[in-house]
Amino acid sequence: MSTSLADELAATAPLSVSAAGRTALADLAAQDAAVRRMTRRIWELAEPGLTEVASARVLTDHLRAAGFDVETGVAGFPSAFVATWGSAGPEIGFSCEYDATPGETQDHLPHPAARPGRRAGFTDLHNGIGTASAAAAVALARTLERHGLPGRIRVLGTPAEKLCVGKPFLARDGHLDGPDAYVAWHPRAYTTVELDDGPGIQTGTVLTFAGRTAYSARPWDGASALDALVLTDVLLRYLRDTIPAALRASVSRVVTDGGLHPTSVPGSSQAWFIERATTLEGLDVVHDRLLRAARGAATALDVEVTEQRVSGTRPWLPNHTMAAAGWRGLRRAGAPRFAGEDKEFGRAVLREVGRPAVADPFDEELTPPANRAGRDFAGGADDVTEYCWHAPTVRLYVAHGLAGPHLPNWARSAFTGGGSAHTTVATAARAMALTALDLLEDPAVLTAAASERAERVAIAGAVAPRIPAGAPTPVAAVGMPPFVTAHLLAGSGLDVAAVTG
Repeated sequence: MSTSLADELAATAPLSVSAAGRTALADLAAQDAAVRRMTRRIWELAEPGLTEVASARVLTDHLRAAGFDVETGVAGFPSAFVATWGSAGPEIGFSCEYDATPGETQDHLPHPAARPGRRAGFTDLHNGIGTASAAAAVALARTLERHGLPGRIRVLGTPAEKLCVGKPFLARDGHLDGPDAYVAWHPRAYTTVELDDGPGIQTGTVLTFAGRTAYSARPWDGASALDALVLTDVLLRYLRDTIPAALRASVSRVVTDGGLHPTSVPGSSQAWFIERATTLEGLDVVHDRLLRAARGAATALDVEVTEQRVSGTRPWLPNHTMAAAGWRGLRRAGAPRFAGEDKEFGRAVLREVGRPAVADPFDEELTPPANRAGRDFAGGADDVTEYCWHAPTVRLYVAHGLAGPHLPNWARSAFTGGGSAHTTVATAARAMALTALDLLEDPAVLTAAASERAERVAIAGAVAPRIPAGAPTPVAAVGMPPFVTAHLLAGSGLDVAAVTG
């Protein structure tokens, strides 16, 4: 990193806003009520990944009304979309996410309390990520039109981010190709831009075991697929000790098929595994251990096992030119400023989790990128990394929730349905719009970003999308996982109590 770039990324003083930037900010102010409604509406819908069709429609309706052309159902996902605007000039891409997490039922209250009827929710403001991106895209389009500036816009609606499913499939099918740059964002406890660390990467593998059914009083007549799955878990626990700690690897799973009836030896079983590491080589090690465990269990219990890849992300590819543009966007937008009632809500949560109720519970400052605040997520995974293999990418982080150490999930969820969530979303929209204008008003920035990306790809080696050609989407490949079935059943109007008592 050059001295001049290091100095720029260390500066936090506000920057002046161009005439076009002021137009974009005015347009976002005019969208403010709509943005608040969209964020709240997606919070109310709380649709889990792979089911978030109505949530996507909230965003596509807003984009269509602003003159965007919208294609839905892309890459085999009913909840995925591509929205485009403009016909000439460099193209800027924005990223929308809107999936809820099953089981996170917290209401907007400063103490643990499930919202009645809620089956899924948001721990990290996914109800606002797509809203801010769509609002920024609309403001940018209107600004380019008013000022006669060249530029095109692409907005990608990417389902099931929590599973890292949507973007890898969109990448495989070519929907990430074309833009000259991507501007993305995510809520964190601080406000900064991603520099070198980036999120971790993951592979999603569904293992399906096929045995032989039998009356469970005569188990020797069958071959239990469920026992093979359980044995896989046991073997994997021992094999974890053979994975070097430096890989920061982890494996988690949910059972999607544990048998159909307790009086039958299960002839089938299935589990969805998430394998994480910081490098592709690390993922290879983790996957090797998983398959060793599964094949060993299958052999021991005389069943068959097959694997299906349903997600696969690529490593973060830094771009300092883009990071600097994003940092300028944040300096022009400013850090979020939270209302007094939201701060009191934050203090109430602090008291509930046993921490001091400080006067300023939120982070209202800019954190220089060189501080590497994003290292706190280095062991996690996020499919935003897909974008940087198709165009120079910047990821902004905007403060949401309480400053300080990690909170329990209920506390994180409590902030996603209130006023502080809108403050974060509105700040992110301003910063993204101003970042995009920085790129379009100074073509030299885009040229430098493209050159830097080409150099980094040459050093790292190109990495193709990790979803195999022709591989079906998760629901098509492995059937409906329980969280999808539960969501559809809840919305069906069926009187479950009439059946179950």
